Amino acid sequence: MTNQPGLLHLLNDASSPYRDPLARLNWDGLDLEAWWLPPRALSVSGVPEFESLPLAARRRLSHFEFVHLLETELWLESVFMRHLSAALEGSEAAVRSRYLHEIREEAGHSLMFLELMDRSGIRIPDAYRHRPLIPRWVSNHVDIDSALFWGLAVIGEELPDKLNRAVRQPFDDAAVSALVYHMATLRIMDESRHIALARASFTAASRRLTGWQRMLQSAVLSVLFRAFARCLFFPPPIVYQVAGLDRPRVWRQRALTNPARLRQLDQAVKPTFDFLRDQGWYVSAPHG
Repeated sequence: MTNQPGLLHLLNDASSPYRDPLARLNWDGLDLEAWWLPPRALSVSGVPEFESLPLAARRRLSHFEFVHLLETELWLESVFMRHLSAALEGSEAAVRSRYLHEIREEAGHSLMFLELMDRSGIRIPDAYRHRPLIPRWVSNHVDIDSALFWGLAVIGEELPDKLNRAVRQPFDDAAVSALVYHMATLRIMDESRHIALARASFTAASRRLTGWQRMLQSAVLSVLFRAFARCLFFPPPIVYQVAGLDRPRVWRQRALTNPARLRQLDQAVKPTFDFLRDQGWYVSAPHG
């Protein structure tokens, strides 16, 4: 954990007063006729077979790809909250306070995601089965004081944040649901603090490692980086299937070879990759 008390107090102050996101959203404004992710942020954006689909089918895929993002974030937040809760005992007051602020905000996000799924009826069946195996195993076994844990936290906070920000970028030909837009805004505001904590904690933990330890753990972090990025940016076939598209494995293959999606991935991972390298980690940037 970072030993910068000034940063901890700053983050805690920015988290107060807390407002429950469930109460801040107009749930009556749930719109199944609007985009939830803008078209350009979809995994198969620009693919001829996708562009030739009826508008309703393309919008429906945006709903399921957005819920895939939420399901991934639900998993990450559950891992994060579990580790933070276990670390409360024995931590100094400033650290306990920051962790509790984080848990409160992450729980609010998770409830917000579940509310959207419950109200819309849109879910990914057995979503837990489609989470990447190696990050899932590592996240359950690393220690919260380790650089590996905080490196995974940096990756897990920053990559979904890129897709959340795509919701708020202006575009000409499609209106994103106002409810989804507001959800993304609330997420971005909170995640800016969570990312700051994760980066500071990773930096502090990295300084405790020898060069050899950092080199060996870099190989593990590279695997985690690639697996998580691939899971997030290239949804599993079940997402295309429940969205009503035939031959879901073919659609995933189209996403994996989609030049527009590969460019999005490269742009999304670059800030995180540059940060990890600046900390002396020999990670490799994930590609499709």
